[in-house]
Amino acid sequence: MEPHDARHRCPPISERTEPADALRRVAAWYFANVYGRTEGPGTLPFYCDPSRVGAFAVESGELARGEPPALFRLFVALSMFQALRDVVIMRQQRTMTAEEAESLVSATILELRLERHDCEHLASAEMFESRCDVHKDRTGVDCRSRPGVECHVKAATCLFRRMGDMGKLPTSAWLRAWKDGALARVLAVVQQGEPNPQRRAEQLVEHFAQVHRVGRKLATMFVSALSTPALAPGLTPWAPDVDGNRLLVVDTNVARAVDALRPPGAVRSYEARAAWLREQAAQVNLREFRDDVPACSPRLVQQALYHFCSKSNREAQGLDCRGASLSCEVCAPSLCPLRRAV
Repeated sequence: MEPHDARHRCPPISERTEPADALRRVAAWYFANVYGRTEGPGTLPFYCDPSRVGAFAVESGELARGEPPALFRLFVALSMFQALRDVVIMRQQRTMTAEEAESLVSATILELRLERHDCEHLASAEMFESRCDVHKDRTGVDCRSRPGVECHVKAATCLFRRMGDMGKLPTSAWLRAWKDGALARVLAVVQQGEPNPQRRAEQLVEHFAQVHRVGRKLATMFVSALSTPALAPGLTPWAPDVDGNRLLVVDTNVARAVDALRPPGAVRSYEARAAWLREQAAQVNLREFRDDVPACSPRLVQQALYHFCSKSNREAQGLDCRGASLSCEVCAPSLCPLRRAV
């Protein structure tokens, strides 16, 4: 295994390409305005903060110890962040009662409900995911297998207020990765079979992406939250055995930034965007900005893009710089959502 410094070493500044310089400017903005203020050292991650996510908040002590129920709670809570702006999802989480939130994210409650329900589709993850046909129609949420019968999957779909089969997500996650101590077994298999901590992170993403309605983006959010210490010091129980610094969460804002920086006609898939951003971000030496972060962390550069390129999040955090006596040229004007909105 390579030593830590070797894994995070960046090329000399003189080797930067033009896109990498734009990423460096975004990183400079991030470390000046966000890092150490609303996330990173001295802050509470949003998923542990009741003022931001209400009853979905994960208890920080339980998270630091890597307790499986806390990780299940985190997984389901983060999995809600799809297809809508983050501020909208957080508002939805805050408006749910503690009882409603617990019915979605409590591993204990879900396990009891699975034990008490006699639906034959709950025998395994594969059977559940392929045969449970929960759906929405004009009359509400139901299934064709047991129409009219109360079910925790139907109830979850109603609470999520999203796609008709969204309520399958917590049960799918439990059956695939938490039932009967499965989480510890998954971690052990990955750690024993792969010596490289960064490739371990990638393998774990592949595993959690199989959960119903999750996919690569949300699985990456989960794994990186547990394996990127710079983003949540003291609250990443899988690090350093698992290293999330090369993982990338490509949301809509990050995808738009990548497409703006790449040559016209580049492939617009998740994998292509992530591979390009990982290569370019590796040229940004983050030690220019702080000496307590890895010199090379594509995940931190991507996080900088996420904050910089989201108009709604910047406004919510008081980072709307329109009207301030600042020169846009020292920033990254081609990527700035506020400049475009002027």
